[in-house]
Amino acid sequence: MPLYIADYLAGTAHLSTVEHGAYLLLIMHYWSKGGPPENDDIARRVTRMTNHQWSKSSPLLRTLFCDGWRHKRLDIELEQVAEKSRVASANAHKLHESRRRSASDQHDTITDTNQSQIFSDDGGYRAVPQEQLASNQAADLAKLFLKAAGVAEGSDKPPQWCDVDVRANLWIEAGYPAQMITRVTKSIAAKSSTNKPLAYFEKAFATALASRQQPLPTPTILPPEKAYAKRKRPGSESVQSALDGYIDRARANEEADRRRSLREGEGTPRLLPCE
Repeated sequence: MPLYIADYLAGTAHLSTVEHGAYLLLIMHYWSKGGPPENDDIARRVTRMTNHQWSKSSPLLRTLFCDGWRHKRLDIELEQVAEKSRVASANAHKLHESRRRSASDQHDTITDTNQSQIFSDDGGYRAVPQEQLASNQAADLAKLFLKAAGVAEGSDKPPQWCDVDVRANLWIEAGYPAQMITRVTKSIAAKSSTNKPLAYFEKAFATALASRQQPLPTPTILPPEKAYAKRKRPGSESVQSALDGYIDRARANEEADRRRSLREGEGTPRLLPCE
């Protein structure tokens, strides 16, 4: 669920800390269920508030929703996610159909276009109708999903997953890889203590597939910067050599002044202090 922090804070600055928690629980429930709570009692239960807290805060919380606890912003976001899922599913279906047509032309298919070959128990091949093969693949994928979700083999399926075998056919048609289904299902099951509806998993499958199909970003490599340094003048390799040169010039000037003064009789020559 996207959360735009600046918009959220601007629209909820008048809520108390408890009301912030209640509002977040309501919109998270809205997002996970794909719609608002059915009635006020369910809305109160979602917020985990007592009857007294609910009677005080519910009028303020209602101002953030439309009639029937509808939420315009969440409806828009849910529709965008559904549209992305439909586009990804259509693209995956096209890719699956292209691969299926390519596979039908390979040497391991048999002449009858309504049959395929699978291994038999005696180690050879046997012909199986496409419908039965698709059914077997869907059953295997459904078992893989249930195992990844933590349902032990041989156990009864949860009521909300009773049609998982039928939905598995749709996953195959959408091109969802079994490895991706297993990874995403394990991730969702590890984060949730309750069984999510199949539609919740399918949104996650479509999002994961769309992420895999996105092109990798192309890095921009900048040219290395060049460092320019001024050339040292002869005789300025170090501070010490510069000082020595300055002292030598000062002494030469003093000696020239002293000799000129002696010639002109100006008095006692100036001397440098002793080192």
